[in-house]
Formats: sequence, C-alpha cells, structure tokens
Amino acid sequence: MLFWTHIFDLLAKLTFMALTVAMFLFSVPDPPAKGHPFLFVLSFIAGIVIWWLCLRPLSSWLHARLRLGARLSWGQARRASMLFSPVRDLLRWHPLWEVRHLPETERVAAIEEAMVQLQAEQRAKAAQLRAAPVLSHAIRWLNVVVIIAAIVLTANHLPPASWVSEFQVRVFNGGYYPILTGIILAAPVITLLKALELATAPRRITIVENPPGLEDMAAVTAHPQQQPEKAPDSNDHSRFAPPGG
Repeated sequence: MLFWTHIFDLLAKLTFMALTVAMFLFSVPDPPAKGHPFLFVLSFIAGIVIWWLCLRPLSSWLHARLRLGARLSWGQARRASMLFSPVRDLLRWHPLWEVRHLPETERVAAIEEAMVQLQAEQRAKAAQLRAAPVLSHAIRWLNVVVIIAAIVLTANHLPPASWVSEFQVRVFNGGYYPILTGIILAAPVITLLKALELATAPRRITIVENPPGLEDMAAVTAHPQQQPEKAPDSNDHSRFAPPGG
C-alpha cells in the first residue's frame, strides 16, 4: 500500500487510507481515547475491500483511458489492474507506454495480450512456489499466526503486549498506541522467521535461455546445406602441396 505506480494509483491509495481513517473515527464514541484495535482492523479491512473492488479498477481504467488512449471496459480495467496496479510484485509494474504509438483500434488488444503474458508468468511463479520446501510454507503460515497473536494479545492487554503498552505509557506521558504495540511485538519475530527462510532456502538455479552456439545449431538444423565454416587445422599442410601432386 505504501508504493504506487502511476498518479491515479496514488490517488486511489490515498482515498483508501482516508476512508479507513474516517470509518475508524466514526466507529468509536470518543476518539482516540476509546478506540479499540479491532475497530481499526475492521475499518482497515473494509477500506481494502473498497479499494480492491472500486478504487483499484478505477485507477487502471483512468490510466488506460487518459494516459494510453485505450478504451477499456470496466471488466477489462479490473483485469488490467495486474499490470497497472500490481499486488503480487509491488515494485514491478507494466505502464505499457508503447501502446500509445499503436493505432487506436489495436490498443485494447495489445493490453489484453500483455495481460495474458503476465498471467502465464504468474502461473509459472506459483508452480515454483508450490514446489518450495515444506519449511518455507510453514514459515509463511507462521507469519500469519504471529500477526494474529500480536493483535489478540494487544486487544486483551496480555503479556508481553501489556509490558510494551506500559513502557509506552511511561515514555508518552500516560498514553500508548495499540497499533505500535502490535508492530513492536510482531516485527522482530517476522524478521527472525524471514532470516530463517532465507538461510534454509535452496540455491537458485540460473537458466541460460540462449547458450553460446545455439544460434549456429539452429541455423544448421534449418539449412543443412549451410554448414558453419571450420577453422583450418594447423597440422594440415596439404593446402601447401603443388597442384596435381
């Protein structure tokens, strides 16, 4: 959520955060003294749902229409969000600026083709993820358990969350922030789990798509009569023999 890809994606995420804060403030009787962490979590989830169903497709629709000149429908804009406002890979998006140089009638088809290619890449990555070691899958689920446990302990003011909250009371002159308490509890454990996952992960295998000499092999296969020219043998002196000898 802290990353954005284009100006409309930034506006959509700012709107999401504003809606989340507004729903939280309207859901507590005396904000922020009586604000309950579960109310904030519910408001945050509701904001994500609104962003996913409305704001994210709208930002992709505006990017395609106003920046690329492609007349996407609402359904196409929702699918194109994987290109213009990605969730799986926040730091890698596909603006498709080259689409602007195509005829207007071909732009939508070009975006659709890019979506098909990206879906194929995502399916390949998902297959690799499913083939990961059992420990990697266990660590991912442990991350979820740690986050849920931090929320429950903070909401019920149980140790060690109560110790962190009491420390905040001393530091912040009588006040404390439940969200900060949850982050302080969960962040070190998640960091430790991530380090364990990296330490136990298998080495990555680099696949060379076009090894040296592959082009020559393909050329010989396609045109058998065109054999690659061999270098002369330094021990072969027959080329210096007189003609007719």
